[in-house]
Formats: sequence, structure tokens, C-alpha cells
Amino acid sequence: MHVANALIAIFGLTVAFCITMFCDLNVPWPTRDSPTVLNSKKSKKQPQKKAIAEDDNNIQEALDLLTPSEKQRMSELTYELMEMGYTTLAFNHVVRSKYDPVSQKYPFGKSHCQPPFPKLDPRTRKAHGIEAYRAGIKQLSRLTVVFDSDEAVKSGSGFVSANAQALQQYDLLSVTPTTEAAFQHACITLSELKPFSIDIISLDLAAAPRLPFYLKRSTVGAALANGVVFEITYGAAVANTQDTPDVSAARRNLFAGARDLLRATNGKGVIISSSALDALGIRAPYDVMNLAALMGMTPNAAKDAISTTCQSLMIRAETRQTFRGTVSKPYVLPAEHKPTSGIDESSKKRAKRKLSNDDECM
Repeated sequence: MHVANALIAIFGLTVAFCITMFCDLNVPWPTRDSPTVLNSKKSKKQPQKKAIAEDDNNIQEALDLLTPSEKQRMSELTYELMEMGYTTLAFNHVVRSKYDPVSQKYPFGKSHCQPPFPKLDPRTRKAHGIEAYRAGIKQLSRLTVVFDSDEAVKSGSGFVSANAQALQQYDLLSVTPTTEAAFQHACITLSELKPFSIDIISLDLAAAPRLPFYLKRSTVGAALANGVVFEITYGAAVANTQDTPDVSAARRNLFAGARDLLRATNGKGVIISSSALDALGIRAPYDVMNLAALMGMTPNAAKDAISTTCQSLMIRAETRQTFRGTVSKPYVLPAEHKPTSGIDESSKKRAKRKLSNDDECM
């Protein structure tokens, strides 16, 4: 009986250590600009409510900006990711050219602490009366700025200290460069750890047979040294032929671009995401690993691309949000001068006298 209990305990510990946290950090979120502006105008006229009621309104606001079909689609996608074994997802808000916090409001409600589906998030489900009978899925917010041209580099991309407070509402920050100047700007300038630094460089590998710029090892290495990762989205590889007319060309472009990226990074600092628009566009974690193996990844690197590397990235993002924390300056006190006692002086004299006597004997 004791042996059986011991085996059960060992088996339970083994299963606990073997559990891997899988992540999908690119789930596009549909946005509505006009309702956001209307809500911002109404908020000036309406008085503030109690904190609890305000939190409930913030939860609903993220979904009220969507159409009924979009709500249903995002709900099914979130549930499907959770059922497939994913523990973390990131809803991705995509903007073009430049980020402007005035015109491009935070699309997930006024409070960034409340996820769109709080009953599924392990951080908020208990507050809504849902018991943690299963792990749930952690929901993060992400902002992606697509650099369409070099104008974003010359005139500014919005990643400046003036917008740091607005950018810290998002858990993850990323860019999609489409020119060589934008790629160098992202790898060298925007990757430095600051309150508004980026976390992910996402490349549209399926758009063309080759990227519009060459992936230099020195440029890529600068981004990796700062903790930034590169993202591969497998949406084009599993797309339906009815939705995408030239899906075969997109697949060829994706695999060719992925191999080029893996050559420049040596397979390190790369994550794989779905970029799925519906539940049919996502795959189970081990299916994603098999797909990564076809791209040229080793089994360990393929597993890290949806687990360990993503977890390290989220830790770096939390470090970015606490970048301006203050630490008290230590003050070093001067050493106290302790006068020697009479006993110590006499002992020193006796020691010197003994040494002199020994020298005379020699």
C-alpha cells in the first residue's frame, strides 16, 4: 500500500513537471474607431460611478465595440485555444504607419487590467464566481505598428517617451517593418530596453517570395541581444483555398522566408503564432511543432518557439513596464576609528621585544 502511494506521488510530480505552458501571442482583434471616439465624448459628460460598477462597464466595453458576429468569432477562438491546451494568448491590435494615442484608442476598454473574457482568465475568473476547476487561458493585449514606408522612421513611429504611458497599457509591443530602413530602426533603435521599447518584430513572410530587405546577422543579432524576438505566423500554411486564391504561393513564400529567418537567427529568439481570424485557423501545439520542423527547426527549438521563448518574452515585457522604478541610493557610513587599548599596546611591545631577541640569537 505504501509502495503504491509512493508511486502515485512520484507519478503526480512527474506529470506536474512535464506540463508545458503553450502560448499563441498573435490573435488579431477587430477594432472600431468611431464607437471609441463616441465613448470618449460620453465619458466627459457622464459622472464617475463606483469602482465596482466601472469595472463591469469596462469589461463589457471591449465587446460592445464589436458586432455580434465578431463577438461570436472571438469567443469561439478563445475557447478553442483553451481547449487545445494553450495557457496564454495575446489579442493583437494592428495600426498602420504610426501610433497616435489620441486617435487610436486602447481597444480593450478603459481598464487594461480586465481581459475581454474575464470568466476564462485565471486572474479574474474567481471574482466572477467561476471556480478554477481548470487552468483557463491568460489573455494579454498587444499592439503592432506596421511600417508601410520609411516615413515612419523619418517623421516618428510613435514609440517615444511622450506616449510611454499610453503604450504601457499594452502587455506586448511589436512592429512589422516592410523596408530596410524600418527593419534597421526596429532592430537597433526600438529594441533598446525603454518604457516604449518593442518586444516582437513580426515579419510578413508569406506576402512575397523574398523579403524586401536582407536579414543581416549583425542587425538581427543586435535585436536578439536586447531581448527582442522574431515572429513567424503560420496562418498562410493552413489557410483555406477558398479564402486565399493563391494559397500555394503563400505557403512557398512562408517556408522560404522562415528558413531565411532561421539562418540569420540560428534558430534562437523565434516564436511561432497563428494570426488566426477564426477557430479554423488555429492548430494544436504539437501540430505547430511539426509545422516548425518542416520549416527547419529542431524539435527542441520548435517546442521553445511556443513555450519557453514566449515566457521569457513576457518576463521582459513586464520588465519594460517597470523600467522607471526608483531605487533608493545607498549611503555608505565612514568607518569608526576605535582607539587601541593599553593592553593592546603592551602586547605589541612584548611582541617586538621578542622578535629582537630572536634576531640576536640568530
